[in-house]
Amino acid sequence: MHRTLTSLVRPLRTVAVCFALLASTSLIASAAAQAETSISDLLDDAMPTLSGSYLAALSATNAQDYDSAVVFFEEALSQDPENLILLDRTFVLLLANGDVEKAIPLAEELVKLNADNRVGRMALGVKALKAKQYAEAGKQFGQGDKGPLGNITSGLLAAWAAEGQGQTDAALKIVETLQGPEWYAVFKNFNIALINAHAGRSDAALAAITKAYEAETGSMRIAEAYARLMARAGKIDEAKAALEGFTKNSVGHPVIAALLAEIKAGKKPAPLVRNAQDGAAEVLYGLGSALGSESGGSDVATLYLRLALYLQPKNELVLMALGDLTQNAQRFERSIPIFDQVAKNSPLRRNADLQIALSYDAIGKHDDAAKRLKRLIAANPRDIDALTTLATIHRTGKRYGEAAAMYTRAINAINDDNARNWLIYFFRGIAYERDKHWEKAEPDFLKALEIQPDEPQVLNYLGYSWIDRGMNLDRATEMIKKAVELKPNDGYIVDSLGWAYYKQGKYEQAVGQLERAVSLKADDATINDHLGDAYWKVGRKLEATFQWAHARDLNPEPADKDRILAKLEHGLDKVEQKQVASAPADTVTDGTPAPPAQGEQFTVGAGDTLWKIALKVYGDGELYGRLIEANRDKLANPNNLRPGMVIDIPKLETAQ
Repeated sequence: MHRTLTSLVRPLRTVAVCFALLASTSLIASAAAQAETSISDLLDDAMPTLSGSYLAALSATNAQDYDSAVVFFEEALSQDPENLILLDRTFVLLLANGDVEKAIPLAEELVKLNADNRVGRMALGVKALKAKQYAEAGKQFGQGDKGPLGNITSGLLAAWAAEGQGQTDAALKIVETLQGPEWYAVFKNFNIALINAHAGRSDAALAAITKAYEAETGSMRIAEAYARLMARAGKIDEAKAALEGFTKNSVGHPVIAALLAEIKAGKKPAPLVRNAQDGAAEVLYGLGSALGSESGGSDVATLYLRLALYLQPKNELVLMALGDLTQNAQRFERSIPIFDQVAKNSPLRRNADLQIALSYDAIGKHDDAAKRLKRLIAANPRDIDALTTLATIHRTGKRYGEAAAMYTRAINAINDDNARNWLIYFFRGIAYERDKHWEKAEPDFLKALEIQPDEPQVLNYLGYSWIDRGMNLDRATEMIKKAVELKPNDGYIVDSLGWAYYKQGKYEQAVGQLERAVSLKADDATINDHLGDAYWKVGRKLEATFQWAHARDLNPEPADKDRILAKLEHGLDKVEQKQVASAPADTVTDGTPAPPAQGEQFTVGAGDTLWKIALKVYGDGELYGRLIEANRDKLANPNNLRPGMVIDIPKLETAQ
């Protein structure tokens, strides 16, 4: 089954750290849909009661109306100020909303009622550190319950509190003695390097950052820190090599590009961390961005990033990470002002505008999205990211011709052999295929595969397309098998393999794969529809009816829904017969031999394929599987039809 990528992949550093911090953070988990009307608008005139305010707060949270949720929790809390649950939930929501100053008094109350509250202690410590009350900050960070995540968070923050007091040896000892999982090492070495650099201990800083860099060469922030420290120590070649290597081996990053240009111009880069506040913000950003890339980690990541932003209100990397989290939670409208805080002259401003455009498009403001992207393209007509983003917006809006034209402009702007270029050819191929220009789509898929031979999305899309057209059946099946090996738990790709077997008449094998696909992606209409067809072919007609009914209820495309409804009413056999009967008959006026009739034999000519023959006979090339079934004794290889070969053309009603 086809599945398209909806946007260019943005790199995020992934570290395997995802642990529950406290149960109440589930309040800020993403909901399935965004509320159109604010809950507060609906309840403005209601008489506030404790239970009413609490229920309204929960409803607002589920509707992602967090501003209203805070209001209702505060109202409930005013009626029961010592209720620990209300206090905790109001505090967490305020923090997640960025209202840190309003959250601090609640944190003070929380730790009075529960001295082990980790997030409350962390917020109070960050507040003290921001005010340069380092001893008080260290005291707060040293209290509260512990776990792998809490342990490294409090330890690294306490180390920066010590460094703020000029106690570098004590700070380093705190970090060095942290004990925990394997992933601790990179965070420890990174912060040891920054603490030493802040204290003017250059050799120790270089040694530590080298360890971190060698362990995580793909981390943008570590590569940046490594290059800054090397350049400041006069090791210019090492700095440039790290930045150039990062750009070559990843999708690149404007911060890296700007730093490389600065170093090449002979300028000495600024230190990554200027004071203890910067160091603590770096801890929160590093852990928060890592958590945000992990499944289930976005709630805690939001809290960490909000506290980082509290320490560094203009930190643009934090703003971008927070905007990404908000966007990923489907809170598109709320993400726009976050991205828009990135300075106009920042290297990240272009990235912010790209994300704002995507958010505008997601909330239906297509003209605003296009306007912003066209402004970027006007400033740089060869801006591949802006071109492909605008093309993707056209594609997801089903304006396939416009999408293909914009992808073509992006392809014409390519000036290197970067491995990521496969995406542009792949996306243009999808636009062509959806616009019914297979003759243009196929070369793009093959080009994408040439660039990335083991890319499962391309293997799947091209293989599925070939199977659906009765082309290159053996190669297509092998490609899809390879895609399944590469992504065995991708329901769409497993569906493709099942459909490949189905189209070749191997219905029992199809059932096995399609059942597994449904188990992996139970909410997809097409996969359920495919399984229904396969069940019907093996005689499991009651189960087929169940799958079609389920597919019908999963909001399929209108044309697919009409066919599903017809199958539910008449069965698959009748639908296929009607499809053939309604196909337009060939009109022969130029002496060309008439197409073969059902129930007769046909002599294969040069250039004939089973797809073409099925199209001539049945009016539907997708029914080539009927020809395979009727000629199994003659077709050693369905892809290799020899001119002069005689095959049987079964009547549709007897070819089941």
